[in-house]
Amino acid sequence: MRIQKDAVLGCKLSKSLSFSEDEELYIATSDTKIKMKEDYAPFVDKILNDISYIPKSILDLGCGPGYIARRITGVLPNAMVFGVDKSETMINHANKVMDKALKSNYVFHSEFEINGMAIEMLGKEPDYLNYYEPRLKYIIADSAKLPFCNNKFDLIILKGTFKCLENKLDSLKEMYRVLSHGGEIFIYEFRKDISEDEFVWLTKKMNPQKVKSLRRKLNCSLDMEEYKKYLLETGLTGFSNIEADGLDLKIRIYKNC
Repeated sequence: MRIQKDAVLGCKLSKSLSFSEDEELYIATSDTKIKMKEDYAPFVDKILNDISYIPKSILDLGCGPGYIARRITGVLPNAMVFGVDKSETMINHANKVMDKALKSNYVFHSEFEINGMAIEMLGKEPDYLNYYEPRLKYIIADSAKLPFCNNKFDLIILKGTFKCLENKLDSLKEMYRVLSHGGEIFIYEFRKDISEDEFVWLTKKMNPQKVKSLRRKLNCSLDMEEYKKYLLETGLTGFSNIEADGLDLKIRIYKNC
């Protein structure tokens, strides 16, 4: 048995597969038309319906194979969208999908371009973020050292990502730093604290295999008190709220104008 390497996309779980094999399996089972239609598209639509403004710049943090970012560009044709992940395998896949339309392939390695320094140490954004201007960019970056200027994004989305971040406190601080005034961060994770009766009721129409998978994901998540602790330690308690949303726990963080 081998242990997964640190990654934005997944938990540190013992698996019989190597890390690269596990990533490829994740891509094969998650980046499909059925998943896009049944899971990712409704998720994006739900968030966009929850906000009262049209975001012009969006960050999908822990973007994996890029499905959420692709959906956003499909429904917001005037928005600039960045998909960020630590996994080169995921970013390569996301760019290959985008490559079918753009006929070019770009992989941005922020940790190498800026020598691991946080953006505030540079004074301006690295040139590689600006010389190539599609509406959608995928880059490899550390969530605790985001290569973006202050107040850049109107909307930041994390789906199933936060529990897996290696440095949660610094990542929260970085997300808030790059969030624009009036913008919002949406963090979605499974509800570890959900009662058995509610879980059974919410999953009663699902097939047994999916229910079993959901139980594993719930066990891998953090509980509400742990999220409250991170928000308190980063000084964001007064700028956030946490609520149950079906099987999910929704953390909403905002920056006042």
